[in-house]
Amino acid sequence: MHTAATTRVEASIRAFALSVGLAAMLGGAAPSVSAELSDPLSPLTSAGGSVLCFGRDYSPDHLTRHPKQMTKSVLLAFQQGFVDVVLTSRRGAPKRIGAGCGWREGAGIDTSDRKMIPNFNGAAGFDCTVVVGDSAEERGYFLIDPAQDAKSLTLFLLSPIGAESDKPGKTEGDSLDLGPEDRTFALTRINSKACEPFKATVK
Repeated sequence: MHTAATTRVEASIRAFALSVGLAAMLGGAAPSVSAELSDPLSPLTSAGGSVLCFGRDYSPDHLTRHPKQMTKSVLLAFQQGFVDVVLTSRRGAPKRIGAGCGWREGAGIDTSDRKMIPNFNGAAGFDCTVVVGDSAEERGYFLIDPAQDAKSLTLFLLSPIGAESDKPGKTEGDSLDLGPEDRTFALTRINSKACEPFKATVK
């Protein structure tokens, strides 16, 4: 269902390096984060390479009431700063977005002090740089705003964004143009077994 492990690891390493560069570009060296702004997710994945899994399945009733929303389910796997997001559309195959993410106070603010995510008002979050396949080229950005109890998070996607098809052997990637109702998702913590395929791809 997913790309080869070696390709995913190499891409994730590059993505993580890019995310570090992005954080430096956006706000210089990361400032020390006060206790109330501490990263609630990474400490939970530091031991034994555990993975945190978040998701949401939208009901037919919800989709009927939101006809412009094309996404019917979202899965997010978080492990040591490496993140996979799978968007399943009403039409077509699921698309996977892979990124390296770094926690930063002032996340989502560019060098001109402009908010990249207009509806994100948090003081800190995860800046995530997207890459596709084995390319080192930056292919998009998203931001993760986790709850301090680590039981839920909000995912903010910029459009367009690079993604890979789940079709085996396809790694060149696509560029997804997301409508306004497919850019922000409230996800809750689910059983980590749902994200086991991603855990195997990170060393």
